[in-house]
Amino acid sequence: MSKKILTVGYVVPGHDDYLAFDSKSSLVDADLIIFSPEIDTYFSQDTDYQGKTRYSQDSSFQVKEALSHWRQELLDFVKSGRNILVLLAPKREFYLHTGQQNYSGTGRSRVTTNIVNLHNNYEALPVILNGLTLAHGKELMPTSKCREVFQFAPALQPHVEYSVYFRLTDGIDPIYTTKDKSRIVAASMKCGKGNIVFLPYLKYEEENFTEYKTVKGEEEAFWNKKGMAFGQQLIDMCLRIDSALNSEVESTPPPTWSMKSEHVLPGELDIQKNITKINEQIEELRAQKSNLDSDLIETGKLRGLLYETGTSLEYAVIQALKLLGFAAENYNDGELELDQVIVSPENIRYIGECEGKDGKPINIDKLRQLIESMNADFAREEVDEKAFGILFGNPNRLKAPDERQEWFTAKCIVGAKREGIALVKTPDLFEVVQYLMENNDTDYAKQCREAIKNCLGECVEFPQKPDATGTKPSAKPEWQSAA
Repeated sequence: MSKKILTVGYVVPGHDDYLAFDSKSSLVDADLIIFSPEIDTYFSQDTDYQGKTRYSQDSSFQVKEALSHWRQELLDFVKSGRNILVLLAPKREFYLHTGQQNYSGTGRSRVTTNIVNLHNNYEALPVILNGLTLAHGKELMPTSKCREVFQFAPALQPHVEYSVYFRLTDGIDPIYTTKDKSRIVAASMKCGKGNIVFLPYLKYEEENFTEYKTVKGEEEAFWNKKGMAFGQQLIDMCLRIDSALNSEVESTPPPTWSMKSEHVLPGELDIQKNITKINEQIEELRAQKSNLDSDLIETGKLRGLLYETGTSLEYAVIQALKLLGFAAENYNDGELELDQVIVSPENIRYIGECEGKDGKPINIDKLRQLIESMNADFAREEVDEKAFGILFGNPNRLKAPDERQEWFTAKCIVGAKREGIALVKTPDLFEVVQYLMENNDTDYAKQCREAIKNCLGECVEFPQKPDATGTKPSAKPEWQSAA
């Protein structure tokens, strides 16, 4: 009797038993699975975020459901004593909506932020490959575990290339490594009563394996001889590997009736409970990692003080001001929009304006905009006293701070002095934030607030940071004293 082979996420030319990654189908009727975590083309993408794909809220739910579905299906399949062959597709990291939201501001200025977590397509596997890294190469070094059944036939060899590599851990038998033998690109492992074999990805261009014929007046695509040969040799290789793995342990899969409670052996229930407990711990750790990934991204946004512009710079400045003890938020009532409304614990009120420039210093235009914003704010009915102004500048933002020379133009400096507006270099603010995040130093935060108040009309010089003893000031970078 021929074996039923199901492929998931990877199309084998000439083989029809294929399931898409977004399928909800079960694997229970299959004898052998060829699986590849190909996710790119199945779900509608939203936008890029932090340089990676961010799925829409609807798609996020579908992706999570698909990852969970295949993880459980593959686990059940291999635990039953059958084998899975995984073609190691490129690792794809992406952001999924958690369904949670953060809120900042009040009234019309209230801002809603959707919380996202970082995920990857290999979460569809029932096991974790430690140190899994996106990498490409064609040089494979066979190990002592590389038997003849793992060697690629002539039709397959031109298409073999690794897309990821990972580290050696307990329970994994390496089959192929990178050329320097430092990383694994193919391996096998025992899982439950079955086996999982990880093979390098087999990449092919569909158009090279396709020919077109006219059927009933319409042109249709068919696999050509080259494609059929590729597909048949891949299936043959998978069957040989499956047969070799099964011959190592000749055992009959347990009939359903043998698993009833009256046939349970002493200790099996306790073992199963422990397995369930460990699986729950794994899921909990996955959730913890996702939360930490999110926290890492959120914390890293403050580094935007060094290189960001636009709304990203505004966000970083607001978070930095909060660390200094200010109350700070964007303001937008539909008519007037302000980068920051800032109030110190000493009840001094400021209007902030942010500007990042790619290759130029901050000029008079942004200062003029800040002055207009201050006047418009003062004209509001609920404002009794005119606020002071702070211009946060991040010029030549793509250069390291010590490579920047002119921060504010001469006109901007003169205008700021005349209007009593403080000029703040956002990389200076980063130095302050870096210290305060590590040290709960309210005295130093207060000194920084006083520095802003005392430097109205000039470039703010923040006080030097205390050293570990809290007495001797640490050295100030040379670029901080340049205007």
